[in-house]
Amino acid sequence: MKKLCLIYKPLLLLFFSIGTQIFAQSGISVSPPRTYFTLNPGESDRKKILVTNVSDVSTLELSISFNDWKYDNYGSNVISDPNTLTISAAKWITVLSGNVFKLGPKESKEIEVLMQVPDKINSENIHTAMMYITQTNPVEGKNKSGENIKISIRTGVKIYQRLNIGRNQDIDFTDFKFDKANNQLILNVQNDGNVWSEGTIKNELINQETGKQTILKDVVFYSLPNDKRIVLMSLPEDLEKGNYIVTATLALDDVENIKIAELSFSNEK
Repeated sequence: MKKLCLIYKPLLLLFFSIGTQIFAQSGISVSPPRTYFTLNPGESDRKKILVTNVSDVSTLELSISFNDWKYDNYGSNVISDPNTLTISAAKWITVLSGNVFKLGPKESKEIEVLMQVPDKINSENIHTAMMYITQTNPVEGKNKSGENIKISIRTGVKIYQRLNIGRNQDIDFTDFKFDKANNQLILNVQNDGNVWSEGTIKNELINQETGKQTILKDVVFYSLPNDKRIVLMSLPEDLEKGNYIVTATLALDDVENIKIAELSFSNEK
C-alpha cells in the first residue's frame, strides 16, 4: 500500500551555478549558462553573456544561432527548429555585436543580446530559446586511440522570458510509487506555476524493522510551466529485505517552502 502526503515547511536556501564546458584541446566557457528576461508585450531589454576561449594555443572562429527547446517528461532537453514551438522566443532575440566573432587563446568577449517582445504574444506563461555558440574552424586533436581527429565545439545558453507579473512558483507531487521490476522509485511532479522552477529532490529510506537509514543520491530538478515530470530514482542493489518508508523532499530555489511526499513499500527481493 502506498500513501502520498504533501507537507509544507519553512526553508532557507543557498545555491550557485557554474556554466563551463571544456573539450580536449579546445573549449569554450560561457557565463551565465541561463539568461532571464522579465518583459511584457512591447518591451525590450539587453543582457550580457561572457564567452571565453579556454585553449592555450587555438584561436576559435565562432558563430551564434538560435533554436527552440523544451524539456521532455524526464527532464532532458528537446531541441527543435527555431520558431516551431508555441513557447518560442527565438525570433525576438538579436545579437547586437553580430553573429560571427573570433577569440584568441584565453581571450574573452562579452556578447550583448537584445530581446524585443512583440506587442501581441500568445497566452503561454513563458517563452524560451537556445542560443548556440558554435566553433566553425575545427582544430586538430586525437581520440582515446591516438588517431587524428577534428574537434569542433558547440555550447548552448538557455534564454527565458516571462511577463512582469507576480511570481507563482507552484510545484506539486502527483504520484509516488515503487517499481519492483526495475528496483527504483518513480516520482511524478507537475509545475502548475507561471515561472520556471529548479531545485533538489532528496530521498531518505527507513527500514521499519531495523530503523536503518538509507540516503539516495540527490536529483536536480528543472521544469517549465505546465511541465509534467517523471523522476526515476534507483535503489541500492544491496538494499536489504523489509518494509520501508521513503520520504522525498523537494527544495525549490527561491521560495521559503519545501514539499514532501511519503511512500510505504515492501522490498521482498
